Amino acid sequence: MLKIDLHVHTLLGGDSAIRPEDVVGRARLVGLDAVCITEHHAYDLSAPFVQIAAQENFPIFRGLEYRAEEGHLLIYGVPAGRGDLLPGLPMQTVVDWVNRRGGAAVPAHPYQDGMVSRALGDRILGLKGIAAIETLNGSVRSDKNERAQWAARQMGLPGIGGSDAHGIQALGNAYTCFEDLFHTDSQLARALRDGRYAVQGSSADHRSQPLGISEEAASGTQLP
Repeated sequence: MLKIDLHVHTLLGGDSAIRPEDVVGRARLVGLDAVCITEHHAYDLSAPFVQIAAQENFPIFRGLEYRAEEGHLLIYGVPAGRGDLLPGLPMQTVVDWVNRRGGAAVPAHPYQDGMVSRALGDRILGLKGIAAIETLNGSVRSDKNERAQWAARQMGLPGIGGSDAHGIQALGNAYTCFEDLFHTDSQLARALRDGRYAVQGSSADHRSQPLGISEEAASGTQLP
């Protein structure tokens, strides 16, 4: 099993208080096997994590969070930057672009209110080709996550979990448990499309015991 927080932001993206050098220590403390850094709009922003991963001997994947016209989209397995995707494109256009390049596109916190751009909401039901839906965002209220879970059921899609951490204490509050082991960003994208994983953790308003603190917490993950 591979436990990965699939949605993490750091100082490199300009909107987080997390120092890159603190990520691995926190991830190990809470029992994660890996993290995925998803800075906003540009894959290149997370480039320093290549060296950090090597120095710490800890897997760090890299993706990005893209602001589409209708909401936010997590992109895995494609090293996209601002020169590839201008902000604010229709989400379906971006999903198609990601799929043509072998990546995985996952709408992030689709029912979250109060964002700069509108929440995607039920418009998610009309999207084609998304690999999964972020059904457990550790920084979003439980009712919003429950609505995302409903959408995933309606569409017959798996859900992923990520903390959406902008502060170090939030890292690992939500995560995804993969059945299979893998090592590269492209393999992560393939694993997301395959759907052999489950989510674990808690919503922002229903914080449970952190991962890795007890045997009971470790044994609570049920994979399909």
